[in-house]
Amino acid sequence: MAAALPARAQPSGPIETINVNGQRFPGDAADQAPAQASLGQIQPTSVINEHFIQENVPATSNYDDILRITPSAMDIDPNGPGLQQDFGQSIRGLQYTQFSVLFDGVQIPGSPSNLAPQPAAYFVAHDLAQIVVNRGPGPASTVGSATFGGDVELSSRALSSRPEVNPYATFGSFGTKMYGLQAETGTLYGGGKFLIDIQRNESRGALSGTSDERRNLFAKYVQPFGADTTLVGVVNLDNAITDTPYGTSLAEMAAFGRNYSLNNDPGSQGYGPYNKDAYTTDFEYLKLTHDFGHGLSVSDQPYTTAFYHRQLQTTDTSLTTPNLTTPNLTTPNLTTTATRTYYLNNVQTTLNNDVPGNAAQNDYRAWGNILRLSQATPFGQARAGAWFESEDNTLYKSSIVLTRGAVTTTTKPNASAFQYHYFDRLTTAQPYIEFTTQPLPNLTVTAGIKYSSVTRTLTGPLVRTIKGPADDHATYNKALPSLDAHYLIEKGLSVYAQAAKGYLTPPLNVFYAPIVNAVQPPTTDNYQVGTVYQRGWLAADADLYYIRYQNYIASTTIGTNTLYTNQGSAHFKGIEIEATAQLGHGLALYANGSLNDANYQNGATVAQAPRRTGVAGVLFDRSAVVVNGDCVDFSLLDKDVGPQYGVDTKFIDKYSIKSYATLDLAVHYAFPVLHDRRIDLGMQATNLLNNLSLIGYAGSAAGDGAPLYWVNPGRGLFFSVSATL
Repeated sequence: MAAALPARAQPSGPIETINVNGQRFPGDAADQAPAQASLGQIQPTSVINEHFIQENVPATSNYDDILRITPSAMDIDPNGPGLQQDFGQSIRGLQYTQFSVLFDGVQIPGSPSNLAPQPAAYFVAHDLAQIVVNRGPGPASTVGSATFGGDVELSSRALSSRPEVNPYATFGSFGTKMYGLQAETGTLYGGGKFLIDIQRNESRGALSGTSDERRNLFAKYVQPFGADTTLVGVVNLDNAITDTPYGTSLAEMAAFGRNYSLNNDPGSQGYGPYNKDAYTTDFEYLKLTHDFGHGLSVSDQPYTTAFYHRQLQTTDTSLTTPNLTTPNLTTPNLTTTATRTYYLNNVQTTLNNDVPGNAAQNDYRAWGNILRLSQATPFGQARAGAWFESEDNTLYKSSIVLTRGAVTTTTKPNASAFQYHYFDRLTTAQPYIEFTTQPLPNLTVTAGIKYSSVTRTLTGPLVRTIKGPADDHATYNKALPSLDAHYLIEKGLSVYAQAAKGYLTPPLNVFYAPIVNAVQPPTTDNYQVGTVYQRGWLAADADLYYIRYQNYIASTTIGTNTLYTNQGSAHFKGIEIEATAQLGHGLALYANGSLNDANYQNGATVAQAPRRTGVAGVLFDRSAVVVNGDCVDFSLLDKDVGPQYGVDTKFIDKYSIKSYATLDLAVHYAFPVLHDRRIDLGMQATNLLNNLSLIGYAGSAAGDGAPLYWVNPGRGLFFSVSATL
């Protein structure tokens, strides 16, 4: 009999329940857990279910805000839940530029320079069915530019078989207002189903002088053709405009408060509207699956994604760099700026305390396809496929004067105001093959290999001031083997082991050097073992991991030249545990924890790698609490993040971030269903104890080099209402 690959994550939906004397209780601990492992997993995995996403976090949250509940995960959201772009995230100390994020199997685009995804520019929480955090490269069939540190897999909501209209809204702290309307057709003639969800939200943010305004449209269509073929189409359109913070110095916090970031002075480099980002994205795919019978199935998924970014930014929001003033040449001082003149649009202009800044543009479009084939054989399951993607990016950045209508500025006549202006193309091909067999009852072994071939080209009149014109290209090839074993000891108890190589496409900045060196792609060797137990009142899992990070890329300055080279290796190791225990009558305890160690070969500590993480709290889910047919959900969860460093350090305590904790409360009440109509009320309190600790390093001030930090956003209170009609 053919073997089958164990599921990497269990499908999730509303919590399964049992009824006792007409009252509802969660079926078992695995059903009630906010994040849980899977009995079939082949690597450490946490699955966050739809129930938790929709009822226990603020509706404005992005996926990065939600997944921080999982072991070894950290996220930085100083402006409040989902109210800005990502400012930093790590899993086991591996950064969010080092693991892929997928939506329904398609990679979400990242910044071309470092592959960093922008979570607040794509999907909203209301359209998510589950979030799967895989803390490992996975089998060979896992696709992505950064399988280096695992991946995060987002899944869209399943469509209802009955027509429904769902208006919903959220109001709360930081001037947050969110409105949405979702409509479903139910099952149409021919079995098709269609959903559309439109959402708008706005907020001034937890940090002073910031703002966020966002619009999102999500549509999904599912059409079966007979019993063997299904076509799925998805469209997501998003537009976001923000006044963006860039971190705050300790001196600014002391003078203006812990929540200071930007100000309301049009003559200041800290003025909010001078630091503006506009993001417009689209994400579309078609997926056709067909079962040919005789054990053969095929799926093909063509897609396109786009990311258009417009940015205004002052030279120094920390206010350590002076504004632009044309010197009085009759009484010059003896500084390098004493004889400086300024040309605005190539016209010599006298400046008087004018605000300097930059205007940048990035236009990105990717086209790709994912083909997968699976064939059952007498010896096991064979799978093969290929991922192909081509990304085009046009980027420029120019110097401007913001107080003069954002016109370009130079210090020489007829000079270029561009700081960079170039075109980048990234082409990726990843074919794979893998085979699963069962040499013993309950023992499943999967072996596979993926071959990644990446070609990057960079052309343009100006890449960096030190480099000038460029016409560069490089191709990176790497074979990535994987081997995993899964053994079901008995019902509800399994063990697994994994050995796999991860891969990270080299970032764009290796091309910024005057000479492009033969930099090798960073890779990881991942070794992991773990166990999962799920039975009745207890769901628990634990794992040990060791990761060897090879060929990390660092820059070296030689005279006026910057070279990028591979600088040896780093080591990540640790232990992770997670458990949910039911106490009865809908009450349960949840906890997870990790001890993490991340160090380079030379002894330096890896930045933004907490030494530990942990979550502990209480859960409640029960019906007939106030009246028959109602339902109450409750969670009180405390997230602890251990100490870390802001930058890679060796033997010195530089930019240290002490441990901090955030306590979150959520209460959800569902009224009894009346004539097939349902009304839900929710309240979420984030950072209930108003902990204003430093939570991350944001870089250094342009003028005096002082460190800039992110601060935990103050207490937030959010109220939501939703109706299903």
